[in-house]
Amino acid sequence: MHIHPYKTGHCLRDGRLYVNDEHQFLKTGKPLRNYGDPTEVRKLMADLPVIASKGYKNLAINCYWHHFNPSGDGRIEVSLEPLYDLLKAVDAHGMYASLSVETYGVGGGQIPQGFWDNNPETEAITHEGNPVRDTEYGYNTAVPSLFSPEYLHASRAYMKNLVEKLGAENFLYFETTVEPQYMGSQNLDYSRAARESYEKWLARNPELNPLPFPDKLPASQAFIDSKAWNIFRAQNLASWINGDARAYKEAANGAPLWIATDYLDAENGTMNRRLGDPVELLRNLTEINIIQVNWSWCNIRRKPNQKAYDRVHQVMREHKKDWAITEHMTLNGADYFPEDVDGLLSNTLKNGTRFGWEFVDIAPDFDDPSTKPNDVLPGDFKPQHFSLYDSDWQAKPVMSIVDNNWSDWVALALEAQSVRA
Repeated sequence: MHIHPYKTGHCLRDGRLYVNDEHQFLKTGKPLRNYGDPTEVRKLMADLPVIASKGYKNLAINCYWHHFNPSGDGRIEVSLEPLYDLLKAVDAHGMYASLSVETYGVGGGQIPQGFWDNNPETEAITHEGNPVRDTEYGYNTAVPSLFSPEYLHASRAYMKNLVEKLGAENFLYFETTVEPQYMGSQNLDYSRAARESYEKWLARNPELNPLPFPDKLPASQAFIDSKAWNIFRAQNLASWINGDARAYKEAANGAPLWIATDYLDAENGTMNRRLGDPVELLRNLTEINIIQVNWSWCNIRRKPNQKAYDRVHQVMREHKKDWAITEHMTLNGADYFPEDVDGLLSNTLKNGTRFGWEFVDIAPDFDDPSTKPNDVLPGDFKPQHFSLYDSDWQAKPVMSIVDNNWSDWVALALEAQSVRA
């Protein structure tokens, strides 16, 4: 059982959120906005009554690094007063707030330009020896090496400063960076910092009979696929997540904050590239309370992605992990068909989701429908077709199945038997 350090009567037990011993199933909405822009924050504040009326109990605030710290040194360089006012308004409307960050260069977040100006040698490197760009998600942003001490120091300084100034007590839980991974479409990381870290790891793990790091790139396929290299990469990914979680806790003077992280389990053919050994990643997560399964539903086959939950439950069972299970983007406005929603949501309950569901993006769709996501700068992504609501806050077909039947879904969630590993 995990007692909330700031909210009396709140605990995580058996994968559920209890408030004064009553199981609460969270409806979490994530409005994607620039929270460093007072105008955007005020617009969201004006929408809080309608958001609350739709049954949302938690608002996930996603703070992109470059919006708050253009110099990239970890300091907060814009006023947080509007965001602080938003947190108070969220509370006044009977909702919680949770905090997430994007401090990586894959999938929409970007690293502040000032960081690159001061640390030009910290980019991730492909197995061919080239600096990495985010080609997978189409943003073409530069990607930092997760082995870079400069990157880790600056990104965690940003996280700590953000929480210290906003107050950890104002949040229900905290998320590490969205979809932590290397990348599914390229082989990385083969930077100098990665090599130095791997060679130190080699000395500590001779029993794995690891291959030596290649003397020159491109790396051979044998090395790319080698067991030891992918165990090492998975352990480092877990270390990144754990380190970010500790940064949050340090900002709260060591308080036992509730920490969530995404677990990205996509097509099997990409898993080594994304995570190394996925089970090794999961078993090395030591600072996490809430695991957010990503790709809980396979959009290609339009059926449950059972292997994702199976791996989570395997590690929970074998390593006694006491995680609450939920999803990263249980639904979004771009990837799903209305006819799939009943099966998708029912499958999450079948596989142990008792904490709640997350819906992205819940900002109304106020942009020109002809605009494509790739036309928008990373981290400044506007709703467009990704939104679950029209400009007048009418639920789009996918979301209407949730909103129009929310009390029934909650009843199913609360009645579901415990599914523990």
